[in-house]
Amino acid sequence: MGKAGGPGKAGRAGRSGNATAILLLALALATTVVAQTPAALHYYLYDVGGISTSDAASFRLNQSGQMIWNANGHAFVYQSCQSRDLGHLGGGRSVAAAINNNGTIVGRSQQPGGRWRAFAYANGTMRDLGGSTSLQIFESATAINFWGDIVGVESVQGTLSPTAVRYQGNGVSQMARVLLHPPAGWSPVTDVVDINDSRDLVGTIVDGSTVKAFLSTNFGSLWTPIAGVPGLEFATFPRAMNRYGHVVGIAGNGFTRAFISRDSSAPATDLGTFPEQLSFGLGINNYDWVVGWAEQTSGGGPRAFVHDTTRLIDLNTVLWNGNGWLLRQAFAINDAGQIVGEGEHNGQTRAFFLQPMARPPVFNPCTITAQPLPANRSR
Repeated sequence: MGKAGGPGKAGRAGRSGNATAILLLALALATTVVAQTPAALHYYLYDVGGISTSDAASFRLNQSGQMIWNANGHAFVYQSCQSRDLGHLGGGRSVAAAINNNGTIVGRSQQPGGRWRAFAYANGTMRDLGGSTSLQIFESATAINFWGDIVGVESVQGTLSPTAVRYQGNGVSQMARVLLHPPAGWSPVTDVVDINDSRDLVGTIVDGSTVKAFLSTNFGSLWTPIAGVPGLEFATFPRAMNRYGHVVGIAGNGFTRAFISRDSSAPATDLGTFPEQLSFGLGINNYDWVVGWAEQTSGGGPRAFVHDTTRLIDLNTVLWNGNGWLLRQAFAINDAGQIVGEGEHNGQTRAFFLQPMARPPVFNPCTITAQPLPANRSR
């Protein structure tokens, strides 16, 4: 029999316990790292619902895995296998455009007379964000950050001259104009695409046959141009921005390439494509992972991709449960690596939600009974 603390049972048990504790700690640390860094291993696909192709452009995703999507004139929020209709401002139609990490959603909705108004939706209630009282002015909220700063555009009905605005209180304030053609050629920013938690903004100006991208680091008080992809600078369409002010989008017109810009004064980086020539960059997370679409074959149409900072990955090739699916476009990705977009299932256009998983689940997670989502209220 060994002595206490010696090479007997108690000593071996003590060392075994310490080794087990160290192993468990190492596993915990490893798990933490994996949870913080996305990994494009494989994805489990959730079928969110049927859409038309015109509904898809505003699909977005926050860090909690809440997805906004639009179908047949209705705006929805999706989470944990359930969707909730956000309602409307009396005119029967709504379009969700952005969601922040608190779950507040912004977009536009019609009033009974058909006029579009900017809205914010939180805690089951949709509210009109105010703005111009002119019946000829349409309002649309396009982006919101963690602090609740909301930006968007005002436009005169029947024209193509929107102006970037901030929604504050019950009113709006216009953002600074840009001197495009000195000495007197001032132009408003015509679209605000995104805002981050530092109040950086990214937007565009249509200047004749060219589209120029601009970045503001002071909530729209001053704008600086974003250098485009060399050779394609005449058309730069930003689509999303992360917390570091890195911008992803589309360069070119006709011949298009996905790009990422990490420094507005330096040429943007062409992210490439599949064997064919076309690609779109549509979403970005804080690790600079980019999602969008690219052509695999000439005339074969778009195929959704994720770019993991080194290469394009066709999302159709990394699905656990992709039978009958063709993923066409990926619109947003969060820091957990969750991805949302649209594709075709057995020939029908549908919204999807992708959950990264190292191995497929043993059963469909959506078969678990969930509590109903609360009803909506409008004011």
